[in-house]
Amino acid sequence: MSLSRSAVCLVVLLLVSTASRALDFRLADPPPFASALLIETQTGAVLFEHHADEPRSPASTQKLLLQLVVMDAVAAGRVALTDSVYASALASRMGGSQVYLRHGEVFPLAELMEAIVISSANDACVAVAEHVGGSVDGFVDMMNLRADQLGLERTHCVNVHGLDDTPSGQGNVTTARDLSRVATALLDHRQILTWSSIRYKPFRQGDFMLYTTNKLLGKFPDLDGLKTGFTQRAGYCLVATAERRDMRLISVIMGARAERRRDQETARLLSWGFNHFTRAPIAKGGEHLGDVPLEWGVEEQVRAVTADTILAVLTAEDRRRLKRHVELPELYPAPVEAGDDIGDLTITLGDSLLARVDLVADRTVARMTFWEKLMSFF
Repeated sequence: MSLSRSAVCLVVLLLVSTASRALDFRLADPPPFASALLIETQTGAVLFEHHADEPRSPASTQKLLLQLVVMDAVAAGRVALTDSVYASALASRMGGSQVYLRHGEVFPLAELMEAIVISSANDACVAVAEHVGGSVDGFVDMMNLRADQLGLERTHCVNVHGLDDTPSGQGNVTTARDLSRVATALLDHRQILTWSSIRYKPFRQGDFMLYTTNKLLGKFPDLDGLKTGFTQRAGYCLVATAERRDMRLISVIMGARAERRRDQETARLLSWGFNHFTRAPIAKGGEHLGDVPLEWGVEEQVRAVTADTILAVLTAEDRRRLKRHVELPELYPAPVEAGDDIGDLTITLGDSLLARVDLVADRTVARMTFWEKLMSFF
């Protein structure tokens, strides 16, 4: 049996947790933020964390969950980006960041999503929530259901925009780790990165301009998202993502004391990740690692190949220290089917077992018949 996808992810997490301890992302004392996290998106490998499971107010980074629920609905065909969305009286009364929707105005869903993603418009959030969920409360229920589906045990939404409009202890709550999981799921909808990489764009036929709240766009190379946030309760927050050398990282900063420091620490964290880590296979599927003699096979032997490609995010030093050990039987009874387990590859780093990969037969080999066995003696 080949390694499952979940097993592959577990292997990579073990690898990185071992490797990252040898590195030091230096923090000031006290740290300039309440919590932080840096992950590689394809493997989910955690490269750095600081109080990543501490529950905090998300401010507008909660809009990432709204975006995920909407884009899931678009992907499922329940709504379309071309839908006409009506701005209700409630939407027109929203404060904070907004595009000043007027009661009765109608916009395509795509344009309101741009207003949310680019300029964090709270009024657009309400209008979109009413359109997709039937009501704001109905959409909040959808957000909480999606959080449950993602396994976000420390995330709970009370509104759609992230404003702290409820007493302390009764508001929106999440963690840096939970936000990283929302962001990772959101990246499956590539349209989001198209929007989140826009620095400014006309709205309402050019009468109003959308300006990004993400000041790192255009300043940090390869950064193309995702969402900022600020309230007095939450502090300054930023969920950012960038891709270099075919490796995408997501950083989460929560509770920074100042906007400029939040952006500086995000850039520093992403740079540290790209400078120290690379993602590459430590085992490639179909790699030939030996031959196994067959007992009474119509062919004398079968090739043993790796069943899966195992990706890991490692430092250059740890990659040099990896060791591989192949275990194959001296003799294997025929018949053998292509894909049958016939051995193991173990990969270690120091004293730690990092991965065990199935070695499988590369082809089917039948067992000799009685007559073929008899003839083999001659």
